[in-house]
This record gives sequence, C-alpha cells and structure tokens, in this order.
Amino acid sequence: MERKVRLIAGLTLFAYAASHFLGHATGIFGLGAMEAIGRGVILAPWRTPFGRALLVTSFFVHGALGLHALYRRRHLRIPPFEAWQLALGLTIPFFIAPHFLHVRIGADAFGLADAYPQVLYRIWMAGAELSRNMLLLALVWAHGCLGLYFWVRRYETYRRWRLYLLAGAVAFPFLAALGVVNAGWQSVIAGGSQANSVAQPAPAAGVTPAQAEETLDRLAGRLQISYGALLLLTLAARVARDRLKRGPTPVRVTYPADRVVSAPPGFSILETSRWAGIPHASACGGRGRCSTCRVQILAGAEALPEPSAMEQETLARVKAPPLVRLACQLRPVADVSIAPLVPADDLQRRAPVVARETHEMLVTALFIDLRDSTRLAAGRMPFDALYIVDRYVQRVTEAIEAHGGVVTTVAGDGVMSVFGAKSDPLTGARGALRAIGAVWDAIDALSRDLAGELDNPLAFGVGLHSSLAAVTSSNAFGTASVQILGDAGNIASRLEAATKVLGCVCVVSESVFKVAGVAAPDELTREELKIRGLEDRNMPVFLARRREDARFDEALLV
Repeated sequence: MERKVRLIAGLTLFAYAASHFLGHATGIFGLGAMEAIGRGVILAPWRTPFGRALLVTSFFVHGALGLHALYRRRHLRIPPFEAWQLALGLTIPFFIAPHFLHVRIGADAFGLADAYPQVLYRIWMAGAELSRNMLLLALVWAHGCLGLYFWVRRYETYRRWRLYLLAGAVAFPFLAALGVVNAGWQSVIAGGSQANSVAQPAPAAGVTPAQAEETLDRLAGRLQISYGALLLLTLAARVARDRLKRGPTPVRVTYPADRVVSAPPGFSILETSRWAGIPHASACGGRGRCSTCRVQILAGAEALPEPSAMEQETLARVKAPPLVRLACQLRPVADVSIAPLVPADDLQRRAPVVARETHEMLVTALFIDLRDSTRLAAGRMPFDALYIVDRYVQRVTEAIEAHGGVVTTVAGDGVMSVFGAKSDPLTGARGALRAIGAVWDAIDALSRDLAGELDNPLAFGVGLHSSLAAVTSSNAFGTASVQILGDAGNIASRLEAATKVLGCVCVVSESVFKVAGVAAPDELTREELKIRGLEDRNMPVFLARRREDARFDEALLV
C-alpha cells in the first residue's frame, strides 16, 4: 500500500512539474502567450480548489514517505542513481519553500499578484531569486525523471522509446528555462516603460508589498530551519534505532564460496550485500517491483519471517519456488545461507585472454540458441524473462569454459564460442565436441530447476564447425575478450539454424571430426547440406537428435 501511495503522489507531482514547465515554455512566444496559455490554460486545473488540495496533499505525503524511506534504510551504501535521487529529493524542500510562500501564500494571504508579469519582474530584478528558481527547476525535474526511470525501466515499451524519452527529458527543462528568460526580459522592459503593467495591487490589511515580502522571507527561513531539523531528527532516529536493535548477536549471511557477512539485525539481504560490497542485481532500486534481486535460501529458511503481501505478489508473478525470496524485502532475524539467482556482473568478463594480437588460426566455433524465445517472454515481465535467459547464458558459459572454450558473443539468447584459440586445433575440436554434451546436460538441469516457471522444458539448437578464422584477442577497459572473423562462426550459426529444418538438436560439420582426429559415431545421421555462401558444394554434416548421440567422450578417448 505504501508503495502505491508513494507512486501516485510522485506521479501527481511529476504531472504538475511537467505542466508547470510546459507553461514556462510558452514564454518563448512572449509574455502574453505565457500568461494567456501557460497560466490561463495549462495551469488552470491546478489553480482550482481541488487541484491545489491534490497538489499540497501529494507534496506532503510524498515528502513524509521519503523521510520514512530514509529512516528505514539501514545504511547509505547504495548505487549512484539511487543516491542522486535520494539527495535531490531531500534538497528540494529547501528551495521550494521560498517559491511556494512568495507565489501562493503571498497571493492568498497578502493579496500579492501571482500573474506572470508581476512574478517574473520580481524574480528577474532579484538576481539571487532568479538563480534559486532556475536551480529549483533543475532539481525537481531531475528527481522526477529518476523516480520515473526506476518505475518504467522494467517495461518493454520504455526500452523501445527510451532514446526519445531521454531527448524529451533533456529538452523540457531547457525550453522552460528559455521561456522564463524570454518572458522575463519582456517583463523587465515593460516594467521600465509601463510601470502599471508590473505594479503590485493595493496592500492587503494595511501591509505594503515590501512588508509582505519581508514577512514571507522570514517565514521561508523558519520553514527551511524546521525542515532541516526534521531531517536531522530522522537521521538521529536511524542512529538510535540501529543502536537499540543491533544487540550483541549479529545476523550471519553466508554467500556462495562460503563468504560470510555479519550484519546488524534488521538489514535486508540486499542491504547486507551492498554494505559488504558484494555485487547484487537490483533493477528497481530495492522497491520490490521487479524480481532481479531474488535469492535461493540454502539454509535457515525455518527462521525467516513470512514474506509481505508485496513480496508474495512479485514472487507469485514469476512462479518462484518456495525457497526463493526477494533480497530487498527479506530481513532475516537469524543466520541464513543464500545464493543470488541473477548474476550481477557481465558474463563477457569470463573470457581469460591475455594476448592482444590477431592471428589466422584453425579453430572450432560452437553456436547455441534457444528455441521459441518469443514464446518464453510472452506473458512475463521483461526482467522475469531476462532472469531465465541470464541463468541459461550462465549455465552454457560455464559448460563451454569447462572444456576450454571462450565465449565471444552473447546476443540475447544466442551464444557464440570458440575452441582452440588458447590451445591447438586438435585439443580445441575435441573440447568443443565434449562441450556439446555438457551444454545439453546444463540446459536439461536448468529446465528441471525452473520447472515451476516453465510450461515446457527449454529447447535449443547447436551448430559446430571447424575452419580457419582471424582470431583477435584484446583487453579493453580491463575486460578481456576474444573475437573471431571468418567461416568458422558464420557456418556454425547457419548449422544451428539448420537444426530447425532438419528436426534435430545438433548439427556438426565433418571438418570438426577431421580436426579432432576421430571418426563420427555410427549413431549420428549423415547428411549433405547446402550452406548459404557455399553454393558450389554441399557440406557433409552429422545430426544428433538425442542426448545419447552427443556423448562424444568415449569416442575421443580412443
């Protein structure tokens, strides 16, 4: 419930900011357009009693929930984007208090004019106030865009439109500032030639405009001090809470590779990971909206608190097994052993290459691709489908590397790898043949692990070919990588595509067995295949339809 209320309040404030900036942008066409269209049309709904009540309520609710979120955090070791959003949100009230008091309270309580000509003239003649309002514009927009980004980035629609949205996010405040500058100059010029056009109305209750401005300045200062005290009180309450709850016995969280972190009670698993500097995936910023921070409970499940309604909703959406929890929501009260299920690091960093040269080498390329990946993503949130694909890529990469291969490219659910780049052609070809069975076993095991989330076991196709290729190894930005250029990779990918037509799982070219120095097993079906790009001849290939046909270990021992 809290998450939904905070989201609604945030969207309301963002809508007001967007309409406010759009109203400012009309100043590009002149002060008259800004007053007639910007204030008279675009901002008109917000000037009604309902609009004002909604805006003020949203501001205080969103601010209170923001302070509550700050209080709830066990530490402030958070990713940069989250840190910026938090810092901007905490800074905005300091700048918005004077603007709100001078414009809104000044008009309602002291009868000061809130039309654009008078407001812009007053702001423009006070240089410090102009700078403060421009900074406020930038802070509000940046905070709102970051919050919106954390909410929508898990949706496929955002991924398709993100460049256009980024362009709009940059252009919007720029146009608003340009409108304020243009209309502001006009108000100053009008103030010099037509004093009545920017004159304040008659004083209310015997208070002159100057006295009203002085009173509002004094009230703004007191509001800023009060907010600063509230912020310090929130931080002090965090310290007091941590000391009261810390106690003599910390909670021990055991990660893979027997890494143990002792964290104070009350830390979530995600907070514990960040506190200890352990990479942990979290796409929504720890708000429970996605499932990328999910972990498998290996030990200590019996002492864990029950999942909240929000966590249950997310786990049910991804059909998570009983021992899977969201790290951002789980706050263990006793020792627990966990394993993160979504890798936080780029899988391309697995390639341990040290050379930085290009050689023409006889290598074996293995290409593997998932079947029906479109159907796999249907009905799932993008990050939930990404979770399955990430685990598939991780398992396949481990099987390839275990037999001497190097992953060169991961494109969606297609994985290209090369064997022999770090050894010799014979060893590479034999390692590639052995890797077929290992990859098959890995995907079958993953299908069993994800049986509760999948309607059918994962299906895939494999293509294998040996030939000369240009092999380039590099180390860019500290990340080692290997790339191949030539027939090896191209034909391997086309052989994989042929598995769909031939009704098999694996297609291995005859050249692989020749380079490996072994005969193809009799169980394999031999075919003559026409390969695009090699129209002058047919290529002899061997088909594997069953897992038993792809067990090349025994044949290679001869």
